Formats: sequence, C-alpha cells, structure tokens
Amino acid sequence: MPSITNMSRETIHNVGITIAAITIVVNVVVLTLTLTVLRPRLYPGPKIHPSVVVALDGSGDFTTISAAVAAAPSHSGKYFGIAIRPGVYHERVQVPTGKIRLAFLGSGIGVTVISFNSSSSEDMATLDIKGDGFVARDVSFENTGVPGTGYTVALANDADKTAFLHCSFKGYSGVVKAGRGSQFYSNSNIYGAVDVVWGTAAAVFQKSAVYAEKPFAGLGAIAFQQGSTPIFDGGFVFHGCSVAAAPGSRVFLGRPGGAYSRIVFMESYLLSPTAGWLPESSSLPPKTLYLGEYNNGGPGVEPGRRNMTTAEAAQFTVASFIDGDKWLPDASLEYVSGFL
Repeated sequence: MPSITNMSRETIHNVGITIAAITIVVNVVVLTLTLTVLRPRLYPGPKIHPSVVVALDGSGDFTTISAAVAAAPSHSGKYFGIAIRPGVYHERVQVPTGKIRLAFLGSGIGVTVISFNSSSSEDMATLDIKGDGFVARDVSFENTGVPGTGYTVALANDADKTAFLHCSFKGYSGVVKAGRGSQFYSNSNIYGAVDVVWGTAAAVFQKSAVYAEKPFAGLGAIAFQQGSTPIFDGGFVFHGCSVAAAPGSRVFLGRPGGAYSRIVFMESYLLSPTAGWLPESSSLPPKTLYLGEYNNGGPGVEPGRRNMTTAEAAQFTVASFIDGDKWLPDASLEYVSGFL
C-alpha cells in the first residue's frame, strides 16, 4: 500500500495532467473563436452566366455593347449577363435607370476594352450607369480625351449596389465618378491625375491599385469627396490598396469637396511619398470633415497623420460602411467583409 506522501504526489501529478489537458482544450477553443472572429469573410457569390454575347467579328449575338444593353430586359429580377469578347469597343455605353442587374463579363484587363474620346463634360463618360445592381468583371474602361482640356471620365456611376471586379479605369481628370448609392470596387486599377475618384456615393475600393500621373499644374488629388449635408452618409474608403504617383508629382491623398466629406485610407500601401491631405479652406469647417488613415505602410506614410483607432476604422469596412454582406454575395465576386 502506498504511503500518504506518495498518494499525494500521485494525486498531484494526475491533477496536473488533467489541468494541463483542460488548459490545452480551452486554448484551442479560444484560438478557434479568435480566428473565427478575425478571419476575413470571403464570399465567391453565385456564378453569373452570360445571356448574350458581344463580339466585334460578328460571331456573337451583337457587335456593339450598346445594342446588347438595349436588348436586355427592363426591371429584371435576376442578372442579365453580357459576355464581351476580346477587342477594343469604341463606343459610349449608357445603362439607363430601367436596366437593372446587368453584368458585363469581359475577357480580362486590356483584353476587353471599352474606349471613348471626350474631354468636354463630366456627363460624357465612357460608361454611364443609372441602373441599379450593375456588375462588371474583367473589363477595361478608358477615356482618351485630351488631358487638361476638361473632364475625361471613364466611369460615371450613378447607381446603387454596383460592383466591379478585375477592372481598369483610365483617364486624366475625374476618371471615376462615384455618384450615388453603395458601390464596391475590387482588385481593379485606376489611372488619373486630377480628382481621380470623385462624387457623393458611399464607395469602397478594396485591394486595388491607384496610379496618379503628373498633373499639368504639378498638383493633384486621388480622392475628391463631396459630402455637403449633415445627414450625408457617403464617403470613399481605400482598403488594402496600393497608391503610387509619377516621379516629380505632388499628389494629395484627398481633398474635401463639401463640409461633410469623408475619405479614408486603411491597411493600404503608399508606394510614393504623398503630400498628405489638401488643406481645408475656411469655408469647410474642419470639425465636420472626416479624413482618416489606419494601419497603412510604405514611404508615403507620415506617423501621426490623421490616424484612426481600430474602433474608428471598423466603421469603414465593407460590412459596416456599405452593408456589403447584405448585397455583395449576389454580385458573383469575392470580397473581404472586415479587416484584412
């Protein structure tokens, strides 16, 4: 029979093993819960199948994109996919209000190109969207208008719940107009020089690249956001993006276009030194503006410049800022719901 001392040691040993096992189980559960909370939520979405085909050589249903849009049903309850085969389509495409849930399905950036030449007005964009629920994948949009002579808008997006994946936008001034509603741009490229992205929508640009060319005046801004009322809920968020500027250019991250403008760069990489934020004029009260940065990296970052807390930045994720979890899963693309 073991002694009381030996029994105590054996008991303590067994208890120790039991506690260690419980600790491991608890740690695994905690780690699992932590990863579940922190893991980005990715949604591939249902596949959108083409309903018609556009091809320049006549091998499809139409030879122009505009003709395919005109043939699409109005007020459709499901996506109407327009497959656009390789080529450069020289046309101005308009998606009217009644043409909702259209999807442009291209063959890749630089492969399927929609090109238009205009520098006369902000209303003459290469692609003009008024119909809600629009989606585009693998398409390049460009405006080849003469730089410095007016707006060269590649996209005028005045629709709600629109999404772009693997797209490219090229112009000089006012390249992407994010006009209204909730908008999402993912894994896309944007090229411009002056007020590259502008408008009043609530738009998130995620995992995309923005390249600012050297403006003629030696000064430009990536984002020009025009919030003008206290009830305004729009703003521009650049999340997980890379930002670069042409050598010798002085480019601001953003400039406010209204007293309630909101522009945020978070978890992004600023490849080139930037001029920070364009100073607000006396007519735009600084207390009502929201210009913020969070967890950015690269040589363009300046410590202490409009830094946000994690709680503040959480308001500008896809899930929080544009309610993306409620409508993006239907748009047939992947996105990150929270932080990267």
